[in-house]
Amino acid sequence: MALQVYFTAVQAIGPVVTLALVVGLFKIVEGVSGLGALSGAESLGRTVTVVVLREVAPLLTGIIVIVRSVTAIAAEIGTMRVQREIEALEVMGIPPMRQLVAPRLLGGLFSLFGLSVVFSAAALVGGFAIAQLLVSLPASVFLGAVFSATSPVDLGAFLAKIVLGGLGIFLIACYQGMDVGGSPTEVPIAVSKAALHALVYLVGLHGAVTVVVFLSGAGTSLFMGVL
Repeated sequence: MALQVYFTAVQAIGPVVTLALVVGLFKIVEGVSGLGALSGAESLGRTVTVVVLREVAPLLTGIIVIVRSVTAIAAEIGTMRVQREIEALEVMGIPPMRQLVAPRLLGGLFSLFGLSVVFSAAALVGGFAIAQLLVSLPASVFLGAVFSATSPVDLGAFLAKIVLGGLGIFLIACYQGMDVGGSPTEVPIAVSKAALHALVYLVGLHGAVTVVVFLSGAGTSLFMGVL
């Protein structure tokens, strides 16, 4: 599990932080384009909360994880199937689910959560730096607006997308790898299927959670506040 966390999370911190800074820059520039230094702080906080925390951070982080780790896991397990290493584990009485799937599933889930938190923090830091340059917004006002606009529903949606998304995409990766037969030509097919199915699942899940939050009425006020 430690190796999975290192590959999925530690080695991906650079790209995640870079992308988060760009996202934070664009959203803050968009948010403060028509606002005063203090009068629009509440609307700016809502914009950052809804767009970055609840929507963009878990989605873009999940896509990065799919590109880097889901494809790698499917290729790795598929190659082990071709080389009959999984059969060897079964002969020795070692369950492949415990030895291969569980560490990758847990490590990937922890990594996705950590990267999503890093993405959100980097986007806020980058956004605050730009807000300082554009409208000289005090740190206390900016952070106060963000925290006051963050509701338990936003945190619940954030966690739901990470937990359900992480479990789903890594299970898809392991399933596609295990589904490989005895031919090496099946490995790239499994990799492409894992990436495509994981991406469709992730986008569908995020859309479903967002719709549920909006229809519940909890997200309507925040949405109208952003508009």
